[in-house]
Amino acid sequence: MKFALYAMLIIPGLIAFYVIFLRHVLESIPAFKQFYAEADGFWAKVWALCGKSLTLAWSYVVIGVGMAVQWIDPIASALGDPDFRTQMTNAIADPKVIGYISMAISVITILSRLRSIGKT
Repeated sequence: MKFALYAMLIIPGLIAFYVIFLRHVLESIPAFKQFYAEADGFWAKVWALCGKSLTLAWSYVVIGVGMAVQWIDPIASALGDPDFRTQMTNAIADPKVIGYISMAISVITILSRLRSIGKT
């Protein structure tokens, strides 16, 4: 169960890493140019919904994770694990974990804000 919790906390950071750094590197590789040319139609719409701000996009991700956490208990009960919330609470109750989560969220927020400031 700890794996699911850690995956839920790590995935938003990996998405932000991809958006901030990796996507730009991959776009510059000639083999991926066609893929990104086709994918940009969808991502351009998503980017416009975020107000062309990575900080707002990251805040939407954090809000989405927060909303998903609210639905964990009913989904876990439907899947046959009614004690999942208790297991998750026990895993997060460690102050080190809460500190690491807070640090990760703030580092990603600072990086996205610096990127937005650097573009202006």
